[in-house]
Amino acid sequence: MNEPNQAKGGGLWARLMSVTAEDDDETPKPVPTAEPVMEAMPDVPMAMPVFAEPEPAAAVVVAEAVVVVVEELDAIPAPLPHSDSNTAEELPVMVAMPVVEVTAAEVTPPVAVAPPAAQLCMACGTPRQGSTSYCNDCGWMFTSADASSAAVSSGSSSRAAAMPATSALRLRNRYDVGPQICDRQGVLRFRGVDSSTGKQIVVVAETLAPAADLDTPVAAIVVEDDIMPGFDDVLIATPIADGPGSWPSIAWEKDVLENAKSLHLPKVIDQFTENGKDYLILEAPIGESLWDAWDNPDGDAKTRYGWLQQLATAAISLHAAGAMFEGMHPGLVVVEPNGVPRVIDLADLLPTSLPLNAPVKATLYTAPELILGPGDADARSELYSFGAMLYSLEYLHHPLEEKDFERQFAPLQITERFPDVHPLFLRIINKTFTRDLYSRFPTDEMTKTDPTGFNELIKTLAQCGRAFDDVRLDIAAWTTTGMVRTGNEDALTVLHGVDTRQDDLGEYAMVLLADGMGGYEAGEIAAAMAMNKLREYLLQQPIFAGLVGKETPKDPFDPKKVQEIMRDALKFANKEVFTASRIPGKGKRGMGCTAEAVYVDSRNVIVGHVGDSRVYHLHRGRLIQMTRDQTLVNRLVELGQLTEAEAEDHPRKNELQQAIGGQPDVMPGTYAGKLMRGDWVLVCSDGLTNHISNKELEKMLTREAANSAEEAARRLLNLVNLRGATDNATIVVIRAS
Repeated sequence: MNEPNQAKGGGLWARLMSVTAEDDDETPKPVPTAEPVMEAMPDVPMAMPVFAEPEPAAAVVVAEAVVVVVEELDAIPAPLPHSDSNTAEELPVMVAMPVVEVTAAEVTPPVAVAPPAAQLCMACGTPRQGSTSYCNDCGWMFTSADASSAAVSSGSSSRAAAMPATSALRLRNRYDVGPQICDRQGVLRFRGVDSSTGKQIVVVAETLAPAADLDTPVAAIVVEDDIMPGFDDVLIATPIADGPGSWPSIAWEKDVLENAKSLHLPKVIDQFTENGKDYLILEAPIGESLWDAWDNPDGDAKTRYGWLQQLATAAISLHAAGAMFEGMHPGLVVVEPNGVPRVIDLADLLPTSLPLNAPVKATLYTAPELILGPGDADARSELYSFGAMLYSLEYLHHPLEEKDFERQFAPLQITERFPDVHPLFLRIINKTFTRDLYSRFPTDEMTKTDPTGFNELIKTLAQCGRAFDDVRLDIAAWTTTGMVRTGNEDALTVLHGVDTRQDDLGEYAMVLLADGMGGYEAGEIAAAMAMNKLREYLLQQPIFAGLVGKETPKDPFDPKKVQEIMRDALKFANKEVFTASRIPGKGKRGMGCTAEAVYVDSRNVIVGHVGDSRVYHLHRGRLIQMTRDQTLVNRLVELGQLTEAEAEDHPRKNELQQAIGGQPDVMPGTYAGKLMRGDWVLVCSDGLTNHISNKELEKMLTREAANSAEEAARRLLNLVNLRGATDNATIVVIRAS
């Protein structure tokens, strides 16, 4: 069976002379040996030729350099028959053949060594598959330097091998050099540690002299297949002149960093020359990986997209310095404890004017034109990787895979997998993570002022930060008289408003619910009056102007201020209902009601509460009862005098301690919570909770009726009726999507 990394047969000379190696076989074949060629010189003693024993496909190491000169012939005669004997007397003499002159003083017999191990990726250590140009795992591009580095382990040396691979080397008696992480045309990068500070660093090294070290054996440096590339080899472009240094080089990279002056890029710590090599020492920023920081459940869209905006500003600084990242991806970024995103290494840095056949890694984050048409590439090529990075972070939560592409270099349309994707997100992906360079940012109006498209990208990222934490409200409201009562003394009001300004969309809802008490018709009067007075008071507040079609204030939303407004509104409604109950003809003495005043916008839920109606918040899959029942029995439970099981069957279970209209003054409870996508808010009277437990509510919202608010509301009221519905039941369900 052939090895996956079988060397090309014949080497350079075989390719030049159109000679191919024989096919591998299970049985080792003798190594063919050439007939000795000499002129007829009987008076001169001839040296006996040396023949090697047959060895199966072994690597050959030549200790001395051998120079062979071949004269050109008009015709090459067919070889003559000869005996199997290896004696000098039986060797034929051919005077017509050209002379082969050996210039070395001595030829060392070939030495058989073990077959070389599979070449490992210099970035991730994955074995190379066959003669592939790129690592199948991380996209690292294999070069001749990689092969030379692999040869070090078997005793060879090369220019790349001359660089340290472990922490055995200390530079300037300060910098400990660790494992190699990258090699781009002889510019090598290593992990390291600054022994004076204990901080991690990146060591960039470059050999000043292009020639090999004088003390290195010549034959060990030359790798025959590296002299002339085969058809499967990656062609490497020569460095291009760009500023004080050519790319790739330490001088070029240092110049880019000095001109970019971005706090999001690694800082230059030191630069020096030692032992014929130029070194650049860069800091290695430390922090939480962007993957982990992005998925932090306590984070918000404003913070997350703020990180991307900062990275985009760093890209603009790089563009001004003539550079860009080949493939910006989450693995290149950490978020420091102060919240600043930092690029940890510059191994993927390319010039904005990319030469033909430039060495690129060609990962899934690499823009197609960098591979297929480098002459068309410009700063917009980096938009592709930004979009790919955003897609990975927001929707995939793992690196890109081949299944994320419709075909090579053509990303799969996001709506094929996520039909309900946010329209703004769809826009930013289709203006970045797309094969067509001219379909990316900038749009027509921005082309003249922003040819890179990154200023428009930053603006759109800011819109995402404002919008992606905003939820849309799916609202359903229902009420039932039940199976026992004749009339319905519950009342509810739902106000729902939506407004937009440019790309910013605001959505608001106000839910008012009352459960009447105090006798026939009196409870209905109290509930209706409470609704009117609450609506009258609340809609006069500037903060709720959006609910009546007016412009909302620009001040930041303050939950505590809204809680105060809710408290004042309930006190106002209580005073009005209490006064009316004392005026003949307006009501009945002792009438009253419970009251819930709930404000919900795209990020918040604020509750004002009096009585034993309830407000629930299903947050991250857990049902939270936001309000506490203001009843005698519940107070006894809070004091530890009753258990919850005992309270369920207590004869004074529904006896209220507070109600709207029952006393001249009330002390409303207020509550606040953060609304997230996937959350639910449920406002209901006790006619529902008397028949459905909190556990059943949680199950209904998370499993059985998770598709829409309307479905949840109908199922819950139907369940109440099936269980007897001894009281009126009213419910408002809000689904955050």
